[in-house]
Amino acid sequence: MDTSSQPEVLADTGGLVVTDDGRRVLVIDRGTGPLAVLAFVLGVLAVVVGGFGVVALVTGASSRALGAVLVAVGVVSAVLTFVVVRKIRRHRRRPLHECRPVAVIDRKLGLFSYRGGALVQLDQVRFARRLQIGSSSPKLVAVTPGGTKVLKRGNPFDGGVGGIDEILTAVAQGQPDTRNIT
Repeated sequence: MDTSSQPEVLADTGGLVVTDDGRRVLVIDRGTGPLAVLAFVLGVLAVVVGGFGVVALVTGASSRALGAVLVAVGVVSAVLTFVVVRKIRRHRRRPLHECRPVAVIDRKLGLFSYRGGALVQLDQVRFARRLQIGSSSPKLVAVTPGGTKVLKRGNPFDGGVGGIDEILTAVAQGQPDTRNIT
C-alpha cells in the first residue's frame, strides 16, 4: 500500500478495518481478537481471585496466608491485564499500511482475493455474517465458488464484525458511495 496517499476508512470496528483508496478496498484484521479475550479473562480473574483474597484477609474466616496468596494472584492478574490492554492499544494505533489485509477487492480488475486463496471474479462473491459455535458474535465470511472463506471471526470483546458484510456487498455490487452504510 502506498503511504503517500491515505485511504479512506469506510468502517472500523476496533479489530477490523475496511479502507478504500479508490481502486482497492482492503479488509484489515488488526489481530487483536485473542488479546481482547485474554484481557477479559485476566480481568475477571483479577477481580474474582483478588476479591476472595481481600474477603479472606478482612474476615479471617480461612487462613490469612491463603488470603494473602489470593490477593497476590489478583494483583498479578490485574498487572497482566494492564499489559495486555496496552498491547491491544499499540496494535490499534499501528498505521494501516503496516497491517496485512485479509481480503482485497480490486474495483478496476473486478477481482476479489483473500489471504491464502485464489483470485475470484467479484460478481461470484457474496459477503455474509454467519453464526459461530461457542460465540455470541457472528463471523464475516466470503462465499465463493470454491467454498466459504472466513475473513474475520467476530469477538464481543474486540468490536465484532459490525455491518462490514453490507459495506463489502455494496462495493462488490458496484455501488459508488459506501460511506452511508453502517
